[in-house]
Amino acid sequence: MPRKTSRTLYSRADLRQAHGLSESTLQNLWTDRENNGHPPVAETIDGVMHWDDAVWAPWHHELQRQRAAANTTNSPKLDGDPEEMVGPAEAAKVCGFADSATVSHYVKNPPEGWPPPDGWDELPTRRRPKWKRWHLWQYLANRKGRGHAGGRPKGRRGLAYPYQGDERLALAREAIAANPGATNATLIPQLQEQTEKTYSRPVWNLILKSAREHPEE
Repeated sequence: MPRKTSRTLYSRADLRQAHGLSESTLQNLWTDRENNGHPPVAETIDGVMHWDDAVWAPWHHELQRQRAAANTTNSPKLDGDPEEMVGPAEAAKVCGFADSATVSHYVKNPPEGWPPPDGWDELPTRRRPKWKRWHLWQYLANRKGRGHAGGRPKGRRGLAYPYQGDERLALAREAIAANPGATNATLIPQLQEQTEKTYSRPVWNLILKSAREHPEE
């Protein structure tokens, strides 16, 4: 069970149950933490690592969104609240499908990795499935055979690296150039003041990571 203090601390078993992820997926995310920006352990309780879910969940949602963007040559709609439930029409937009017919087909004959509905709308004559946006992002992020053959081409329809063309990446590059050697913890409060919408620290950590790895377009 998660530990309730001033924060909700989740062990890996809690994360698996709360977010529907496998043990191997969680282990792989932790193993690759230097590359993916995985949040640090918040507390070790009785020898078991725990993470602050208020930090971990936004980080994971943003990671899936970025992987989804980099793993499709379609034009997916990857904005919005990760936890928002969407029906077939919006799900098609999220996935970059031409219309909801593909989504309806996937409900009956799901391809590998297609998420089961997170809920249903009970209509007078039928039931309409709904999915959380981040579950659809996760499908796109992990989808095989639909990404960029032979690498990730540059251009509007594909990303050569995370946040390519994003104005927040430009801000991060400017902040790093103006403050060489500064840590993310120092830069993030400055960056949060420069955007109309407030983005979480896990999001900015990913953006700064990309800015450091790709200082120029």
